Amino acid sequence: MMEPLVQSIIQFLVTFATYLLTMAFAGSFLGRTWMGSVDIFLHKTLKIDVTVGKYVYWKYFCTIADPPKPENLEKPKNLTDQLFCKFLDL
Repeated sequence: MMEPLVQSIIQFLVTFATYLLTMAFAGSFLGRTWMGSVDIFLHKTLKIDVTVGKYVYWKYFCTIADPPKPENLEKPKNLTDQLFCKFLDL
């Protein structure tokens, strides 16, 4: 018999792997826009900070028309942020 801790760890890993496979299937079946919309909903609900990487992912990969912008893109302060905004036509 396996120890309860080892059995719990294996059960968790199997559950997590199943979750990842399910999400991969849902993403391919339902589409990138739907998955991006759910991701934005979770960010707003859980009040997670939006990063530039997430913004670019939502806008150009998930094809979300108007995703939430990170603070440094809404009000660019330094030269890097200003150039990035100019590059993305924000």
